[in-house]
This record gives sequence, C-alpha cells and structure tokens, in this order.
Amino acid sequence: MTIPAIDSEAETNFPLEMDLRDSEIMRLSDIVYMRLLRMILSGDLKPGQQVSELELTRHLKVSRTPVHEAMGQLIKDGLVIQRPNRRPVIADFSSDDVYDIYEMRCILESEAAAKAASRIDRVTIARLHQMADELKSILDLPHAFDQWVRFDDEFHAAIAKASGSKRLEEDITRYRRLNGVINKLHRDVSVLEPALEEHLDILKSLEDRDVEGSRQKMRRHLEEWQRFFVQHLVKK
Repeated sequence: MTIPAIDSEAETNFPLEMDLRDSEIMRLSDIVYMRLLRMILSGDLKPGQQVSELELTRHLKVSRTPVHEAMGQLIKDGLVIQRPNRRPVIADFSSDDVYDIYEMRCILESEAAAKAASRIDRVTIARLHQMADELKSILDLPHAFDQWVRFDDEFHAAIAKASGSKRLEEDITRYRRLNGVINKLHRDVSVLEPALEEHLDILKSLEDRDVEGSRQKMRRHLEEWQRFFVQHLVKK
C-alpha cells in the first residue's frame, strides 16, 4: 500500500506553499517534515500505511534528500516505523502521543522559564509585550489565529533561548515543532483570549524575576493545553 492521491480539499488545507510562507528561513527538510506531520495528524497519511520516499518526492515536488531527512526525523520522533528491509509505515498517533508531547514540554519549558527568569533581557520582554498588545487588538478579526501562532512560537522560543541552555533550547524546539502542527489543526478563536492572558501572566513573572512563579505558571499553562488538545484533537 502506497501513498494515495490527496484530494483537492486536503491539498488546499495543507499546501507546501503555506509552510514556505510560515518560515522562509527553515531548511527545506524542515518544511517537508512539517508538511508530512500535518498529513499524519490530519489523517491524509493513515496509521499502518506504507510510504514511499520516491512517491513523496513526486507528490511534494521536491528532491529526494529533504524527503529522506524528514522521514528520518519522523522515525526518530516515533511517528513513522522503519523495519529492516521494509518500507516505512505510518505509526498510530493517539491521544497518548499528544499527552506525552505536552508532558515533555511541561518538563522542559517549566525549567526553561525558571532559568529565563534571572536571564531574560528587557528588550526581549518589551518585544513580547508589544507582540501581545498587537495580538490583543485583533482578536476579533479573521486573521487573529495566524497572528496567534506567530506570537506563541516567538514567545516560547524567546523563553527557551533566554534559559541560557543550548541543549534545553534544542529539545524544546523539537517538541514545539511537533506541537506546532497540533496548534494549527485546531482553529477555535474563542480560546485565544484566555491563552493570551496565560502568556501575559508568565511574562509578568519573568519581568519580576520570579523564578518559582515563572516555573509554576509555565507548567500550569502547558497542563491546561495538554487537557484541551487531548480532549478535542485526537480520538483515543
């Protein structure tokens, strides 16, 4: 069984060009990874389905190398299974996987927030406040969700960087990459206002140099979204 033709509606929902607009500085293999991850989470690539790198290169209209690198990362992340002398197979993605992704984020990002509380600079704090203010002013507009995704990415990336730990930042980036696609598959704008308030609460603790407050608020924030996505996104 090989990758099926994707219907026109699915193609509209998950175009490669959307990933290119999302981040022009991403490596092509990262863009392909995000596209394949979306196809797995959306069900275009189904659990147990065999995939061919050659067919994926034709479908995505890219060369073999970025597809091979993206598949390698998906195998490392446990989303694709590779057995000896067999084609890769799409792994089952369940609510347990969503739970585990957020559990790792809780562990990593609560520690990053604690470290960042004593290291984050005023310029970064001011930039995040400005982005939050801009987002708050458009929450009732159609493009608010796309702006939210950019703010959320920048917010968590800035805290990871401010932790001062390169390894911690890299691990956070890995799990946020998995989480980023989950974010984009649920576009309910009614959740944006409380989510923004949670971010501002974390930012206040960082601004106050409150190490333990930053740690606890980040953990509570991620635990709340862990419950939300396990309940709303993936069926057990």
